Amino acid sequence: MGRRNRRKGSGAGGRSQGAKPAEQARKVKPSPASDGEGENQRGSKANMVVLLDADADYVEMESKAVVNYISGYNPMGFTQADRALNYVTNPRNEGRIGLVLLDLDLGDGGTGSVEQVIRVVTGLGTVPIAAVSRRNDKEIVERVLSFGGVGFLPKAFTLEVFVRFVKNILRHGKTIAWQCESCGKLVAIDQLDLLKMKPIKCTDRACESVSLKELGFVHRRKKSGSG
Repeated sequence: MGRRNRRKGSGAGGRSQGAKPAEQARKVKPSPASDGEGENQRGSKANMVVLLDADADYVEMESKAVVNYISGYNPMGFTQADRALNYVTNPRNEGRIGLVLLDLDLGDGGTGSVEQVIRVVTGLGTVPIAAVSRRNDKEIVERVLSFGGVGFLPKAFTLEVFVRFVKNILRHGKTIAWQCESCGKLVAIDQLDLLKMKPIKCTDRACESVSLKELGFVHRRKKSGSG
């Protein structure tokens, strides 16, 4: 009797222990995602950030920043426009690209150009595109606005500035910038509260203007069914 009871007890205990993991799995709530990861997982497979820059050091820095500080996204870096074009137009990558960030100073090379990348990406209508450049002037800013760019980041920038810039795009689909009304350059403002506390001078030391206007870079999605 003792042995039979012990066998029954051990069998019951085994079944209850085996059921616990399943019960616990049903009770566990998913932890809140951060840095745009939740939106990415809920909405689509768009978890790739395409980086196209003439400077290999920038591609390396930006790639490491995406890996280490932007949760849920992976980088794909290029220094040649034709290779970036091959990646963007590859049918296997359809729906996977969450952002294209390209260098407007990239010269023509191989069989592609930065202009071709812009035309292809904007033609897709679903992939946000942003730009970087060593030039910071009115013409460059207007160029980015003209092709529907979601942001413009003048070089040289720090890793911290880059991460904040990309996170804003991935989270909100846009960035906000301030432009000097006198010379047309973008003005770096690290703390928005400073705008209310005191006038902010233009980034250009040769420009004494404190008159700034807000620019909204917004992704213009292509309407479905439009030619």
